[in-house]
Amino acid sequence: MIEFLGCRGTTPVSGKKYLEYGGNTPSLFVPLNSEECLIVDCGTGINRINTSERLIYKKYHIFFSHLHWDHIIGLPTFKALYNPEAEINIYVQDKSVEHPFLFIKYLFSPPYFPVSHKMLQAKIKYHLVKPESEYTFPGLNLTSIEGSHPNGALVYKLSFENFDIVFATDFEHSENDEKIISFSKGTRYLVYDTTFMPDDFYGYNDGISKKGWGHSTYVQGAEICKRAGAEYLILYHHNPDYDDEKLERMLMLSKRIFPETICSFDGMRLLE
Repeated sequence: MIEFLGCRGTTPVSGKKYLEYGGNTPSLFVPLNSEECLIVDCGTGINRINTSERLIYKKYHIFFSHLHWDHIIGLPTFKALYNPEAEINIYVQDKSVEHPFLFIKYLFSPPYFPVSHKMLQAKIKYHLVKPESEYTFPGLNLTSIEGSHPNGALVYKLSFENFDIVFATDFEHSENDEKIISFSKGTRYLVYDTTFMPDDFYGYNDGISKKGWGHSTYVQGAEICKRAGAEYLILYHHNPDYDDEKLERMLMLSKRIFPETICSFDGMRLLE
């Protein structure tokens, strides 16, 4: 089972215009067994599993696509970090620059947050992820490639016994998409960054081109799915300016190009 805890990009949103697809920023949740789970990104969506009934795991594996704010902002209020009986494994891309785990120290310190990182009680272990890495967990293999985003971002493939899902949040299309097409070959689900409608991406509406911002459109997502032979396109990293009505329109337009399109929403589950 895969649960989408948050599907919104850039910043969380709320209000009656966002009830259908939700307003939490990115996070995926995969229970592995009764004691172990895997999480991809810790946006505000991570708070959906902060209830006592769901914080039952002893071991957490948290993989970050990258460390921009919308993908880490849920960490300070993630209750498992304060549980002395929990083991939390944090996986961050190895970029051979400043120590990649300093973000924890900065995130958990005044003036950004009143609780120091020294007060976290869980057993925290850090792991560096290189593109092309492979990890094996109960019932699941995880592999990665370098994506296309300012400062870098990893694209992950989660391979279960009966299907694969590729998670390409914060990915900008280019003339060199062969790598993600190859990586997604034959996958059942491609979760793809569709932050912008084409007119917004090219700046036709506001005069500001979004080229180079690290995001994409449903048109390119559909094209990659076709060329990769993926079964389903899942629209993801929703623009905070796009309400339910606009996302419904995007879904309709995407289905005209690639009929097997799904628009992700907070709480959506993919079951096998």
